[in-house]
Formats: sequence, C-alpha cells, structure tokens
Amino acid sequence: MAGRFKYDNKVFEVINAIVDLLVLGFFWIITSIPIFTMGASTTALYYTVNKSIRNKKGYAYREYWKAFKRNFKQATLCFLMWFVVAIFLVGDVIITKQVLRQDTQLGASYYFFLVLAGAALAWEFYLFSYIARFECTVMEAMKKSLFMMLANLGWSAALVAIFMACLFLCRDMMSLFILLPGGFCAIKNYILEKVFKKYRTPEDIARELEMNRTFSR
Repeated sequence: MAGRFKYDNKVFEVINAIVDLLVLGFFWIITSIPIFTMGASTTALYYTVNKSIRNKKGYAYREYWKAFKRNFKQATLCFLMWFVVAIFLVGDVIITKQVLRQDTQLGASYYFFLVLAGAALAWEFYLFSYIARFECTVMEAMKKSLFMMLANLGWSAALVAIFMACLFLCRDMMSLFILLPGGFCAIKNYILEKVFKKYRTPEDIARELEMNRTFSR
C-alpha cells in the first residue's frame, strides 16, 4: 500500500510539472508578443523552471511574474543587443543562400554565416539563462555567457540540435507548440545547470543545496 502511494504521488508530481510547463509556455508566448520583451520572458521562464519545477520551490505562476518584473530592464537591454547581431547574421544567411543558388564561389560563405547564426542561437540559450541564475551587469552577462557558449561547444551544439528538432515536431503537430517553450526550457535547464556548476564555487553549490533541502522539509 505504501509503495502504491509513493507511485501515485510520483505520477501526480509528473502531471503537475507538465501542467506547470504548459501554463509557463502560455505565459512566455503572451509576454513575448511585443518581441522586445522576449529576453525578459525567456529569463523568467528559465528562472521559474529551475526554481519551481526542478527544485519545487514556490508557485510557478507567481515566480514567473516576479522574475519577469525583476529582470525586465537588464534582460531587455541584453535582448536588444543580441537581436541586432542575430538580425545581421540571419540577413547574411538569406543573402548568401541566394548567391549559393547562382553557383558562384561567394556562395560558400552561406555555410559560414549559417554556422555563425547557429552560434548566435546557442548564445541566446546561455545569455538569458545566465541572467536568471547569476547577479551580473549587462556587459558581464553578454561576455560571460558568450565565453561559456564557446567553451562548451559540445553542449551548445546539442542545444541547437534539440531546439531545431523541437521546431520540426511542432511544424507537423501544431498542438505541441504550447508545450515547446516550457518543454525545451526544462531540457535546457538540465544541460546548462551542468555547465554552470563548473563555474561556481563549492561553497555556492553547498549553500544552494542546503536551501533546497530546507525548503523541501
């Protein structure tokens, strides 16, 4: 009987986590509609997934809005700077793809800009996750997240590949689109927390573990 209760409780936790991811995905979509707020939305989503879903601290919907307001200015400034770089690279990809179709030597630059665009996407994954997890200035966030992305190219490439696979699935099953933001963020959180751990002191890690144990009692 006790074993059955534990099993049922685990199932309930999984269902509750999925529901929270759906709700958070809806929040992310709504708060990202103005486009320039997407950085604050992504930061809030990562913060909430890490705190409320992974570590079971606080209510997801409350933590999301708190994090959105708290990080709005910093995340928005970072997003606008990143967005300029991203638009430039996407434009280069589009232009060089047309040149590639003309079968000229310059067409080979298409692959160069395509790789850079992929790197910019990976940088975005690190950038707003970093803001969500660490106290930092705008320039510190931009520089340190870029360094982490380049220093962990294997994980960076994996994140881009997983994201593109998720987009492909959503293209064929649009009903999954609402799950994409929260679902991908959960995967991203699992990967990036491994990366971030390498750049944290043992004291910081022990302090956070103790806080999580205290909360779960």
